[in-house]
Amino acid sequence: MLTVIRKNQQVLMLVIAILTIVAFIWLYNPTDKFQKFGSNDVISIYGRVVQRAEIDHQVRGYRLALALGLTDFVRDLGGMGENEEASVSDFILNLFVIRNQAPELGIHPSDDAVANVIKGLPSLQTAGTFDPAKYAAFIQDQLAPNGFTERQMEEIVRDALRVRELHRIISSPVAIGEGQVREAARIFQPITAQVLRFERDAFGKNVTVPNEEVAAFYSKNKGGLLSPESRDVTYVVFDLPDAQQKLTGKEKAAAQQKLADQAENSMKVIRGEIAKGSVFAKSAKQVAALQPEKVTGLQRDGSVKGKDSGIPLSVASAAFRLQKTGELSDIIQEGNSFYVISVDAENPVRQLELAEVSEKIITHLKEEKVVKLLAESASKSLDKIRADMAAGKSFADAAKAAGVKTTALAGVTPSDQKNSQEQQALASASLGLKDGQLGSLQPAPWGGVAIYLVKRTPLTDAQWKEHQTTLSKTILSNEQDLLYMDWLRSARASAQIKMLGRDARNSQGAQNAQGAQAGQGPQ
Repeated sequence: MLTVIRKNQQVLMLVIAILTIVAFIWLYNPTDKFQKFGSNDVISIYGRVVQRAEIDHQVRGYRLALALGLTDFVRDLGGMGENEEASVSDFILNLFVIRNQAPELGIHPSDDAVANVIKGLPSLQTAGTFDPAKYAAFIQDQLAPNGFTERQMEEIVRDALRVRELHRIISSPVAIGEGQVREAARIFQPITAQVLRFERDAFGKNVTVPNEEVAAFYSKNKGGLLSPESRDVTYVVFDLPDAQQKLTGKEKAAAQQKLADQAENSMKVIRGEIAKGSVFAKSAKQVAALQPEKVTGLQRDGSVKGKDSGIPLSVASAAFRLQKTGELSDIIQEGNSFYVISVDAENPVRQLELAEVSEKIITHLKEEKVVKLLAESASKSLDKIRADMAAGKSFADAAKAAGVKTTALAGVTPSDQKNSQEQQALASASLGLKDGQLGSLQPAPWGGVAIYLVKRTPLTDAQWKEHQTTLSKTILSNEQDLLYMDWLRSARASAQIKMLGRDARNSQGAQNAQGAQAGQGPQ
């Protein structure tokens, strides 16, 4: 850490210097997005060219930040999305932006501030107090094997402080009023309402799709109507015997280790037979008495023609990493089993013929027509009900005159987790309504729905006091985050980011592919 923590660390540093020759594997993934460039120049940002080595360093920094528990920092730089590749990319690009912008706003985290953050990291504490032994162990186990030093860890923490302070400065003008909080508090207020249901099935009976429309849709969207890449594979499974499936603790671990050793020894012999000219399936049967399974048309998500193939996702993914047919994967553990998979044939993406997708196109176009008919009919009914109510009719009479049946929704609180999913969705649809107001048409699994709010039960003073503080903090935090993210998007747009080398072409190709897939419609 800083000088105050580095004191008396000379012996430890000598050990660490020796340990840096250990395999350079943790926190480093050679398949990460920025490894795919064809040259050392990866991106240009603020007119500065960033090379692959620096990007690699930032990828490891991303993983180190997660290991340190700096999740707010990673999240505020867009690094907590579902897609890890996109998250790492956003994190790195946004980090370059933050480092450029922070000094312009006078943000310069001090050494003392960095030291205080490090001392306060839960992973480096024992009983709520900074533990030098844990700090030394973290340096030895996490930093050194990945080419990091204390100073580089401090820089990551310094970046986290930059982001925290910048977030505070950007979002400081945000303020909320009591009215906003009271509107949000509606989630705690029980409602009485009437539900108007518009059934999709009532509009689909007479809908037809002429062949000309199918052909026109195919012609217009042909570029996106492609078969997914797939592979024909053969795989084997080493399973624990039934009697050992229920073992626990050390006994279970010992059984799994024995199975792993068996799998490794069997695969050595099988690979030897293949080297002599045999094939995987035949060798697996003869050498290890295994039952090879063949699957045709396996896709990346482990499915075949939209159905589960029975192959775990990790095993399917391994098949798509193999470089040539006949090549065997490493042994892959999935739960209590060990898998090895081989590719028999590759089936690349191809243009689908009209006959192959006509049924899907018909279903898609029919659905579009039904939705349109339902929306037109429901809108007319709702307009008539509103007009009749404005003329003095009650809601019940107006709904009856429009020929729309209603069902009651009584005493349902939007925030109550005990509600069914349908009740919660209907109650949530009423949040923007006032008493006696008819809402607009909303999509629903059965077609469409509209809510007429009869009454929203007011909160008592005690209920208001109970929820006011929490809601205020939540709303304020959300609005601050929105303002910060809006600023970050604007700052990133001004950074003049350009992808360089081969990845610029790959990126454009990916965008084109995504655009084509977006037009698939029925697929």
